[in-house]
Amino acid sequence: MDSLNSVPVVVSGATGRMGREIVRTILEQVGFELVAALGHARSLGEDIGELVTGEPCGVLVSTDIDEAMQAARGGILIEVSTGSFVRDVVLKAIEYNVACVIGTTGVSNVDMDEITTIANAKHHPVLFVPNFAMGAVLMIKFAKMASKYFRWAEIIEKHHERKLDAPSGTAIHTAESMARASGGNFRSPIEGQESVKGARGGKLGGVTIHSMRMPGFLASQDVVLGSQGETLTISHQAISRECFMSGVVLAIQKIRSIDGVVVGLENVID
Repeated sequence: MDSLNSVPVVVSGATGRMGREIVRTILEQVGFELVAALGHARSLGEDIGELVTGEPCGVLVSTDIDEAMQAARGGILIEVSTGSFVRDVVLKAIEYNVACVIGTTGVSNVDMDEITTIANAKHHPVLFVPNFAMGAVLMIKFAKMASKYFRWAEIIEKHHERKLDAPSGTAIHTAESMARASGGNFRSPIEGQESVKGARGGKLGGVTIHSMRMPGFLASQDVVLGSQGETLTISHQAISRECFMSGVVLAIQKIRSIDGVVVGLENVID
């Protein structure tokens, strides 16, 4: 790859499951150059290429945010790490004029608000992506369309047992998008007695959400909308993490066209 004509990319969370798939994808892409990999301290100093593909790429795993953003100046950050580290990485990326694609869920409202305020003030491109799978992106888009015509809706989301947050970021984003599209007109059943607390799930914007965590799932979600005499189910299942990579590529292709913060890949596709 001719690095002089390539867009520099830094991956944060590069040593995690999702991060490794993204690194693999970037290394295979023409027009993009992996210049830094922020990852877990236990892999510090190791070549991320060897960790992911078995072949060295010359990029060593680091925890030095300044050094990573300096290398990626004017390029793109793909953020899939966890916790408060996300805020620190993204704010530093804005400082170095590195466009941000954030696939991390569970970012606190305080951190989200701070990132949004700063990015919007600087017109800096930041794309929050609750789900990179194109099928999931279209599921959200279709659910928003359907929400204008139905007054009852529930979401059932299922993930592997290692996922700590519930509901998923995808379910939260879906419910919030549906609530806005419906104009706040979703209805709820009359409150009844729950013999098992939480059996009816949790409510967000009038949409009830149910979360499952167990082995056998990677990620799946059903959006169920009801009306008199009919139901509509919009369903998506992720079978492997490979399905997320087309959305990653689309996000990095679109990110520089964004002004400020945008939430949801469905908002940047035709």
